[in-house]
Amino acid sequence: MNLQDFEVFKTIVECGSFSKASEKLFIAQPSLSKTIQRLEKKLGVTLFERSNRIIRLTDEGELVYEKAIIMLQQMKELNIQLEDMSEHVKGHLKVGLPQIIGTFFFPQVAKTFSKKYKGVTLEIVEEGGLSVEKLVEKGEVDVAFVVLPTQSKELEEQLIFEAPFVACLPKGHVSKDEKQISLAQLQHDDWIMFDPTFALRQVVLDSCRKEQFVPNIAYSTTQWDLLMALVRDGLGVAIVPRPLTEMISQNLCVKVICSQYIPWKIGIVLKKNAYKTHALQAFLNIVSDVYK
Repeated sequence: MNLQDFEVFKTIVECGSFSKASEKLFIAQPSLSKTIQRLEKKLGVTLFERSNRIIRLTDEGELVYEKAIIMLQQMKELNIQLEDMSEHVKGHLKVGLPQIIGTFFFPQVAKTFSKKYKGVTLEIVEEGGLSVEKLVEKGEVDVAFVVLPTQSKELEEQLIFEAPFVACLPKGHVSKDEKQISLAQLQHDDWIMFDPTFALRQVVLDSCRKEQFVPNIAYSTTQWDLLMALVRDGLGVAIVPRPLTEMISQNLCVKVICSQYIPWKIGIVLKKNAYKTHALQAFLNIVSDVYK
């Protein structure tokens, strides 16, 4: 019985089947079965119910799974801490980046950090904001840039930037003399939104709900330039962070939202109470310096 056996067991549980775990681990199914049998023999318990094809944990299996997660995470942190006991900052960091946030906030941080800490490599993990948060919770990403606030109690947050949302409309949608607009004025329009993996989407939906309507979503996309193009071509309206319109404002009508202030709060998050390597602490310091 070794840590690798527990890693195999954990992967089978999380994949939901031996076949999927086999593909993920690049290990033949018979070998996986032998590993589980060996683990069961050493522990003296049955880990899975074998009455049908569906993977189901026994009560003992549930307990072993919970403890395996803790044990594997502790071993991972131990290895990191041992590697980190060096006078020079070095290592590897996984940085979670939602697309829009990454475009605006990561390049300057990466440039400054890489210039100062040449011994640390940065790996970008691109996902929607909500997906990135879950990766940080699981310890699969060291730090991430996200829209605040998050809904997780497992994350430590640090605000680095704030700007308002504005209404982005096709040219001629409203009078040029009209400098402001309420969301309620747009309730009968088609809306263009980011897809459900984006935290921005929920911010917009919550804001519409405050003005007593549910927007008719005509298109959803993961691409901010496509969203702006759809608005520009008259296929709908959108509510977006002001910095986005400053990048692409040609042939678009941008209006201040007067009915409520909708903040776009950007921050960095990491797993609460997790060990901070010298490399991670150095990265956090650079972010604070760039966005102080």
